[in-house]
Amino acid sequence: MKRAPFRDVMGTIYHQPAHGSASGPLRGPVCLGEVDQGGYHQCIPGKAEREVTVMTVAINTNLRQRGRAELSFVADLGLVGGHLKRVVRHDIEARGLNADTLVEDLDARDEQIEAALQDSRAYHNYRMLHRWGLGNLTRVAFDAFEQNRAELEPQLTQPPRGPATLTVPANVKIPKYWYNWFHNTTGGWDGHEYMGFIHGELIHRRVVGATFPGGIFKQRAQAAAEAPRTDYKRILDMGCATGHYTHALTQRFPNAEIWGADCSLRELQYAQLVANNNGWAWNLHRVPNEDTGFKSGSFDFVTSYILLHELPADAIRATFREAFRLLEPGGDMLMSDVTRYWEMDPIAVWLQDSAAKREVEPFWRESATLDLQRAAEEVGFVDVASYGLGEMKYPWITRGRKPG
Repeated sequence: MKRAPFRDVMGTIYHQPAHGSASGPLRGPVCLGEVDQGGYHQCIPGKAEREVTVMTVAINTNLRQRGRAELSFVADLGLVGGHLKRVVRHDIEARGLNADTLVEDLDARDEQIEAALQDSRAYHNYRMLHRWGLGNLTRVAFDAFEQNRAELEPQLTQPPRGPATLTVPANVKIPKYWYNWFHNTTGGWDGHEYMGFIHGELIHRRVVGATFPGGIFKQRAQAAAEAPRTDYKRILDMGCATGHYTHALTQRFPNAEIWGADCSLRELQYAQLVANNNGWAWNLHRVPNEDTGFKSGSFDFVTSYILLHELPADAIRATFREAFRLLEPGGDMLMSDVTRYWEMDPIAVWLQDSAAKREVEPFWRESATLDLQRAAEEVGFVDVASYGLGEMKYPWITRGRKPG
């Protein structure tokens, strides 16, 4: 009997074998298509990369109607906000504000534009929707989970079965900055006992993935493809969270040993479940990226995706130093993050900077104005390149090699 396709917890669509076995692996396409309105990858003909082995075990993420509707509503607000943002930009330009008339100082520019937009209905609506969406997204996701707790909890609490490991050192020291409520996430990254699932599946995939320009999962694959080599043997993903970029690394480098480091226990627990459900032997560790405690020279590729803007500048530099220490001679570092402010026009900078304030991104400006190429060179990297991908110049790639 032919069975309907299913989506695994990483969003890729596969087809179950006729016998429906959940014990053995099957072969299926890894889809790198656009993200649909539900936040899932669409299997678009011609966009499958290659055949990989995946497990047929998957978390059932079907939600009650109310939970689905509320998450979709928040996602739709994001789409409306994207339209309003374009109208706001038009209103700014119509008031004679541009690269020639806007001041350089970002705080003064904020006051300049705010004053000019006092009579802009589009701006007030845009700001209201943005604040409401950010303030209620975590609550909506928590509620959606609670409506399905009886079905989800047994799947999320199953004893680890599979090749993935999770190590939590007893004396790990988590940096103070990490306890911020980034993205206005209620309680922070460990603010719920199942935050890994809630953030990775309900928020990141169903809401952010449905609204973010360019496709957040496609962009992860693009960042991984910027690595100078394809023959790495041991890779470290700094700030791996629930494993979305780790997944992209697994697809790009199927023969490499994959390690992940993150400060969030809840995110790592879900990443381990994802890896085990797919037969991926990830080595996950709850350690800060600035001080992992791993042996020097133990990796040939150290990388991260959209991590650096969550760090103050001194922590970014410390992360680069740690990456340099962890790499073997000749190894590569590749860090991807948000577009540099100097690559954007003044209005785009203001739109991004003001949004970051509402999103509780305390280090966004500090990070987005940091010269990452210079920071990499200062710790010893050579052949350093720093550049953005595509028309949006996003993500911003900084890569370098450890001499040797």
